[in-house]
Amino acid sequence: MKIRVQWISLALAVALVLSCIPVKQNYTNPEGPKFVGQFSGSPPHFTGRLRVVSYNIKYSRKIEEAILELGTFPQLKDVDILLLQEMDPEGVRAIAEKLRLNYVYYPAALHNQNEKGFGNAVLSPWPISRHLKVVLPHENPVRKMSRNAVFATLVMGDFEVLAVSAHTEHFILGSEQQLDQVGAVVDHIRKTNPYVVVGGDFNTESEYTVRETERRFRQAGFAAATMGIGRTAHGDPLGIYEFAVDHIFVKGFRVEASGKVEEARASDHLPVWTTLRLEKRP
Repeated sequence: MKIRVQWISLALAVALVLSCIPVKQNYTNPEGPKFVGQFSGSPPHFTGRLRVVSYNIKYSRKIEEAILELGTFPQLKDVDILLLQEMDPEGVRAIAEKLRLNYVYYPAALHNQNEKGFGNAVLSPWPISRHLKVVLPHENPVRKMSRNAVFATLVMGDFEVLAVSAHTEHFILGSEQQLDQVGAVVDHIRKTNPYVVVGGDFNTESEYTVRETERRFRQAGFAAATMGIGRTAHGDPLGIYEFAVDHIFVKGFRVEASGKVEEARASDHLPVWTTLRLEKRP
């Protein structure tokens, strides 16, 4: 027990030191920087069924391994919507080019860990007709880093689906301000849009923030597609704590199946996935 306590103390100390290094630069201009690309060619035939994957690939460090996982594991292959977090421009482009996907990527900041872009991306074989960045409220109180969510409208046959990749701040912000960031994502989704997929790393390190995040999406008409899948990430540099922080929420779809890929090794997070069927047009 004494050894375990020492390891936990060391892990927390390392996490605290890393969190105290100021961010290099925040990108709070809603217009950019932005990166877009088209690699899919002709869009596939739309059947009304979708496969959605959300993956936080830690600092885009193991891109080649992530590409292998996304192209090998059956739960992740042939994706219709791929939502990525902690990405840099080169990593997003490499994945999109290899998997033949279109993409839009907005960095939230120039990170202190690797001096590269740090942000979210939406990738899909379907055309992206519109996209935007929503800067989330409340900077990290120590590192002074901002967060964002990336919105992309995908044209799937006769339907338009809004896909959102989000990454909210961790517990150092405080649970109520974390939930303010969740609220900012929900508030920017137009109530008239009937088909929406939101996924990402919500840093819900407590049962309270998990429950409240799910409640706020539920009040906005969403279903928690990945509810109950359990832990999805290590919560510290040494991998001692584990949390359920990665989620997918959907509106206008029936959830057929969902889960996570335990065998994935490209990140300290696990990829989470869901298969959906489009409900009838309202």
